[in-house]
Amino acid sequence: MGIQTQHTQGYNTPENCPCSRRSPRYPISNARAMAIKVLVVDDHPVILQGLRGMLATLEDLEVVGEAGSGPEAIEKTEELKPDVLLMDVRLPELNGLEAMRRLRENDPDIKVVFITVSDSDLYLVEALRWGANGYLTKDSSKDLIGNAIRSAVMGGCLLSESLLNKAFGAVARAAVNLGKPAIEGELPPIVQLTPRELDVLRLVAKGMTNRAICKDLNLAEVTIKKHVQSIMGKMGVKDRTQAALRGVRLGLID
Repeated sequence: MGIQTQHTQGYNTPENCPCSRRSPRYPISNARAMAIKVLVVDDHPVILQGLRGMLATLEDLEVVGEAGSGPEAIEKTEELKPDVLLMDVRLPELNGLEAMRRLRENDPDIKVVFITVSDSDLYLVEALRWGANGYLTKDSSKDLIGNAIRSAVMGGCLLSESLLNKAFGAVARAAVNLGKPAIEGELPPIVQLTPRELDVLRLVAKGMTNRAICKDLNLAEVTIKKHVQSIMGKMGVKDRTQAALRGVRLGLID
């Protein structure tokens, strides 16, 4: 999957942009009949309304539904069969990264473009690692959002140039950190944490207790305890402080 960057200046209409070239499945001449079906996922009604209104002005895109949480996104995807999900990363009950992972278990070809207020390196790198088809900030132009959706249908991945630079920077920092031996002559293991475990680890690194974390993530305290134990087991550490320090050192958290 190739990663593309795009400046929207110089393209008066989406059709003039090279990224908007369509596959035979979606001919522009019959745009409404063969419109790309989009499911919009965000927990803020005002954002949902704004995105729906914006996409309604693009003839070759059709918003077939909305969802306000990760579980609802999974349910609506199974019901409505959209071509692309335009989804926030931070969602209640189940974050966007975990929702995408679960959707891909049933349909490996499902296309997901993330759109978020957060330009965090961590979320961006995790989204790309899990195979996102695009990652945009919510101040992106209508043309850029439309082209990201079209690119996703064709198997591409569109990022704005500023986010691409962030992605390369984060990957480079992680590579440098992974090259620092924990003990002389020993390289630290590559730690594979789930998106939810990363959420928990970030809050652990802030010094939050399990009780505080469960309120922040809207999860049961026993669930948080299991996540913390899993994190420590994967990292090979004995306490929360060591887990946080190793997470920073491995480039998993800031």
